Amino acid sequence: MKKKFGLILVAVAMCAFTACSQESAQSKTGEKGAQPEAAAPQASSKSLVVYYSQTGATKKLAEIFQKAKNADVFEIATVTPYPSTYDSTIAAVGAQRESKQWPALVNAKADLAKYDTVYLGYPIMFGSFAPPVYTFLDSNDLSGKVVVPFCTYGSGGRKASAAELKTLEPNANVTLAYGISNKRITAENGAEVAAKEVEGFFADLATGKTDEMLMGGFTDQRALTAEDSAVFAVATKDYAYLKLAPLSVATQVVAGTNYLFVCTTSGFNRPPTETMVKIFKPLPGRGEPELIVMEK
Repeated sequence: MKKKFGLILVAVAMCAFTACSQESAQSKTGEKGAQPEAAAPQASSKSLVVYYSQTGATKKLAEIFQKAKNADVFEIATVTPYPSTYDSTIAAVGAQRESKQWPALVNAKADLAKYDTVYLGYPIMFGSFAPPVYTFLDSNDLSGKVVVPFCTYGSGGRKASAAELKTLEPNANVTLAYGISNKRITAENGAEVAAKEVEGFFADLATGKTDEMLMGGFTDQRALTAEDSAVFAVATKDYAYLKLAPLSVATQVVAGTNYLFVCTTSGFNRPPTETMVKIFKPLPGRGEPELIVMEK
């Protein structure tokens, strides 16, 4: 009798352990981002955060993504780090882009077979993702994966990098991308700001939002007023190197005001080109206007 009772206890314990294991496995799965034409992701999918970070800003953002989705993490590391100074890094990255000789990685190959969703993070360098990401893409097959890009940048590059990623990975489902400036994420409350925005980003993914849909709610472009010009001047005071000249503006009232300026930029000794600059002005008493992103 005791033997039978002991066997029953063992069976019950095994069932409980199996249930706990399944629950634990389910808690580690992330939701896949979805484009409007893609099927809704399965909640049981497993996810991996893959990222390259040069200065630590992208690592901070990657940690927010990892925590939000309880995902596994794979950090891309170069065999030879970039130089420590800004100008030297620019020169090195420029040379790599011109020659298309991408840097060697310590860990080029990731075990992606068990993951359905890959959150791919990178800093923007020369308008798109950093060169080490090219090496990673050349070394791994993302076909059939949902790929959710996220990035940190000086002034912009979120949309351009996501568009290039779609071109390079035509057999992957590349979703809407999230981006935040280095200045904003490295500010004193940067992690909290980014975490809140990432939460909203996942909500946009879940409902199939596109960049075009997110731009809804702005007024038509109009001539600048003195107040618009003052907001622009404050928000862009740290971006003089971009040589931005505002031409017109549209606004969107939120918990504060979003401004969408059409500008010309002639920074880095380039011919003037047209670009869009998004600026957010908080409610009175909650801070100064800040540049959110610059995108073509």
